[in-house]
Amino acid sequence: MSENTKKTIMLIDDSSTNNILYESILLDEGYNVIICEDARIALTRLQKDIPDLIILDLMMPGIDGFNFLEKRKMMPAVLDIPVLMLTARVDKESERKAYELGVVGYMVKPVGISEITEKLKKIFIA
Repeated sequence: MSENTKKTIMLIDDSSTNNILYESILLDEGYNVIICEDARIALTRLQKDIPDLIILDLMMPGIDGFNFLEKRKMMPAVLDIPVLMLTARVDKESERKAYELGVVGYMVKPVGISEITEKLKKIFIA
């Protein structure tokens, strides 16, 4: 990925282990990464830092992924940012609700390196 097309991804996950893992994968792929371990922090951060994509965990304390998506609807400046849900929830109801709230993809953890990088390439090409 050339320097002038370097994309920024905001990673929102309360697990520091997941953040370290996914940040490493994303950096190796040439992306800039903004890590937020709390959805509240992410909502505040979105007022000044606009990423090209958000990778969002579903199950987090306080504001979960669904609540984050609802609150984001009140922020017109960030509504066009694609959101990829990355979660351990395998139930179809959670997946359906995530798509209804506007995610562009729903991936179930654990996600392999090639799986996530291919998904990102498809999102950015589309």
